Amino acid sequence: MDKQFTLKLQEWLNTPADKRNLNLGATYLLQLTNNKILYKNISHDLKGHAQFIEFKIKRYLQYRLQDMTQEEVSAMQLKVDNIVKVNALDNVKAPVSPGVSPRSVAQEFRAGKRADHDTLPAEIQALYVENASLMQKMRELHLQLRNLSTQASTCPDSDRYPFLKEMIELDKRYHQNWQAYDSFAASSGETLDGSGVTATTQSKVAEQTPRETARLEQKNILRQINLAKGRYKKNPSEKLKASILSLYQQLTAPSDALAAELKLLGIL
Repeated sequence: MDKQFTLKLQEWLNTPADKRNLNLGATYLLQLTNNKILYKNISHDLKGHAQFIEFKIKRYLQYRLQDMTQEEVSAMQLKVDNIVKVNALDNVKAPVSPGVSPRSVAQEFRAGKRADHDTLPAEIQALYVENASLMQKMRELHLQLRNLSTQASTCPDSDRYPFLKEMIELDKRYHQNWQAYDSFAASSGETLDGSGVTATTQSKVAEQTPRETARLEQKNILRQINLAKGRYKKNPSEKLKASILSLYQQLTAPSDALAAELKLLGIL
C-alpha cells in the first residue's frame, strides 16, 4: 500500500470543501477505483459530483487507514516483544498487588549502581532513581497488554496502540537515562572506555543481571555503529551499509538523532 498516496487523500479531505481541487479529487478517485467510465461521467460536472467524490474518497481512506494501523501496530508489537524479553518483564516470581513492586528498588537496580553514585551531581543521581520508576511503569503496562482480550475487542489494534506506544517511549527514555548515567565522567577524573561504560562499571560486568548485560550489549552495538559509520562516510560500500543496517536493527531504542543521520547517509 502506498502510504504517501494515503497521506495525499487525507490532505485533500482536510482542505475546506470550497477550496478543494475537484479535478484532483476525481483523479484520486480514478486511482482508487480504476473506473475510467465513472471518472469520465463525474468530470463533466465536478461541482455537481463534489459530495459524491468526497464520500467515495472518505470510504476508501477509512480502509487504507485501517490497514496502516494494523501494519504499524504489528511492527510496534515486535518492538515491545523484544523490550519484554530484554528487560525480563515476564520475570515476576510471585503475584503482585496493585501499586506494589515485585522487587524492591534496591534489589532491582543494585547491580547497575555506580560505586561513586553518592558523589555524582543530583541530576545524574536522579536518572538512576527515575529508571526504577520507569521499569515499574513498564511492568504495569506489560500486564495491561497481557490482560487485553483482543478476541473480545471490536478494535484490538486501537486498544493496543496507546499501550504499545507508551511502552516504546518509556523504554527509549529508560535506555537514554542509563546511557547518560553510565557515561557521565566524574570530577575525580574517572575515564570512559570505548563503549561509554565507566571503568568501575566495567569491572562489575561479571556481576551484572541479564538486563544489565543486555544494556551493555546495546552500548557495544551503538559503539560498533559509530565506528562503521565513520568508515562509511570515507568509503561507502554496500557491504558496510548492510552491516550498519544489521547493527541498527538490533538496537531496542535507537535515538532519533541516529536515525536521522543514517537516513542522511542513505543507510535507512
